[in-house]
Amino acid sequence: MSSGRSLAGPNRPREAVAAFLFVLKSVQKKQERRLRVLLAQKKAHTRAHGRAVRAMVSAVSDLTLRKGKRLRPALVALGQRATNSRTELGLALEVGAALELLHTYLLIHDDWMDDDAVRRGGPTVHVMLSRVFRSERLGQASAILAGDFALSLATETLTRLKVPDGRLRALISCFNEMHEHAVIGQELDISGASSGPEAAYALKTASYSVRGPLRLGALLASAKPATLRALDRYAAPIGIAFQLRDDLLNAFGDPRETGKPLGGDLRSGKRTPLVLHATRLARGRDKASIARVFGNPKASDADVRRALDAIARSGASDAVEARIDALVARGLSSLGPAITRDGRELLTGAALALTARTR
Repeated sequence: MSSGRSLAGPNRPREAVAAFLFVLKSVQKKQERRLRVLLAQKKAHTRAHGRAVRAMVSAVSDLTLRKGKRLRPALVALGQRATNSRTELGLALEVGAALELLHTYLLIHDDWMDDDAVRRGGPTVHVMLSRVFRSERLGQASAILAGDFALSLATETLTRLKVPDGRLRALISCFNEMHEHAVIGQELDISGASSGPEAAYALKTASYSVRGPLRLGALLASAKPATLRALDRYAAPIGIAFQLRDDLLNAFGDPRETGKPLGGDLRSGKRTPLVLHATRLARGRDKASIARVFGNPKASDADVRRALDAIARSGASDAVEARIDALVARGLSSLGPAITRDGRELLTGAALALTARTR
């Protein structure tokens, strides 16, 4: 562990990570149960509409219930604990269910836009539905509707929360802001119109994957403005570091562990910081190997592996790792007295675990 991630005391980072992983595991089990019940109820409710609707709703359920990390629901729980160490998980699990369904919606549309065939180790929704309808056009159209259906269910789940009206309005406003930021970030990503990859990451990942869930949890626990500001300062750099780690995993992780296709970002032509560093640093044959694959969805696995080897040799990975360390250090420096002691430990563990993960 580099000095950028160290804390005072030799065992504190390890203990903090263990504390976060304990909460994560607890949330994962309970969230899975809640999602299964919720989706089973919705499948039963829509069954009478016939085979096509059943297939669409089943595809939403299938993707949602595949082995997900459930990090966003865990961060909702951390937002609560950062505000009040004695809060219960019940409401956090309902908000977590809404977030997982929002995530399903975004994944379905994102996979269709990127023409990806694999997600979480199985077929993407547009591929699944193309097989059901034996038509690529109908499958893609149904996938767009499946994403819309997941978003509708997410909103319905959130609006049924049993909390005071003022708090519910704040929660819905935060949820809508997360959605808006994710959409804007995606547009900047696919159009290449952002001022740089981290500008899109700040919207698409930092706000939607870290800041939003933490803020939702804090709002559930009636957080004061100072706590919300501290969580925002923590979330901005940690969210970007989280996405940078995802870029490295997309490039060098085992597809059997990540659930993503080999070199997916390269084939789709995403200008990630890793790729930008590599194209700047690589020379000669290595530079040509990267160019051959970048933006080429038909590139062979052998060519992709050669390009990834070239990226590794370029020193781009080291540059990204250094940036992750700097961002984590900045995020951890924001954990002051406005956050509970319990919350500070859990958020420290989350920052370290999420930016050093292997899948």
